[in-house]
Amino acid sequence: MSDRKHKNMTAEITFTVAECGEFHNMGEYHEGIRSLEEAAAIYRKIPQERMNGVPSVGIRIHTDGSAVEEDVQLDILAGSEINSGVLRMLPKGCSSAQVQRIINEVAVMFPEKEVTDI
Repeated sequence: MSDRKHKNMTAEITFTVAECGEFHNMGEYHEGIRSLEEAAAIYRKIPQERMNGVPSVGIRIHTDGSAVEEDVQLDILAGSEINSGVLRMLPKGCSSAQVQRIINEVAVMFPEKEVTDI
């Protein structure tokens, strides 16, 4: 899920999982996850009774040669919704086709979640 080419630069997509998507320091937070399957497994292991916030699965897009502070990080699954509208938030040059594939995969992995276009 990495290796997107744009102007001879490579973007790497990794995943995040947060027990509380609004405030990552409130509960479990995992980053640098290499596969969507691993992120889904981590998300499912967080006990539901502990989730006082809105749990989330996100993506982080890092372009080789750029500072980490310039990474794009967006939640694609938050609570009961999968947000396909995040595609509109991607900066020019990000791999929206690759992110769209990821959103589609999340929808298959979490059929109980509603796909929205917020």
